[in-house]
Amino acid sequence: MQIIITPDIILFNEQGRILPMSQMELMANPDYKPLFYADENGKLKSLIFQKKSNHPVLVKKNPEAEYTEGEKALDFIVTDLDGKTIKLSELKGKVVVLNFWFTKCGPCVVEMPKLNELVKEYKDEDVVFLAITFNKKGVVENFLYETEFDYTIAANANDVITMYGVQSYPTSIVINKKGEIILKEIGYRTNIKTVLSNVIKAQLQ
Repeated sequence: MQIIITPDIILFNEQGRILPMSQMELMANPDYKPLFYADENGKLKSLIFQKKSNHPVLVKKNPEAEYTEGEKALDFIVTDLDGKTIKLSELKGKVVVLNFWFTKCGPCVVEMPKLNELVKEYKDEDVVFLAITFNKKGVVENFLYETEFDYTIAANANDVITMYGVQSYPTSIVINKKGEIILKEIGYRTNIKTVLSNVIKAQLQ
């Protein structure tokens, strides 16, 4: 099968960092395995270069991902793009899925189709999907002309980002019906839908 690489394709390393197009030379490097990701129409959208190794890799846990089991999620108030006020503590009794992102974050954009599938899957359940970004409302609205993101979006939410100590993007946090943090996922991962769905299902049982 012929693979056509166009300038709009995003290159990543296995840590989710965006690579310059010059790194396409890794295609010819036997130490790397290219992983291709396409949209629903089969158009190539991104390419991840995974380093091959014959030795087990020790992965240090990102301190941002640490939390205490049963830790109460910090309360906050945000405004969505329609001007509706959302207060986290008023969502008790529902599972809340937070996504921290921004418009120029390549890995954030790549995972959006899977996040959109989650929204559709749980549209009739007690689940709230809320996306938090520091981008201004106008920037987000312009972004949405080109890219679909079905989460409820709260723009200009720097205070919430600071409150939760988020420094890596994307970051997903799941809060149970009692208002407790039960999952933190830091950075891009290809199976984000499965990871989030498994946790959501467990909380809805």
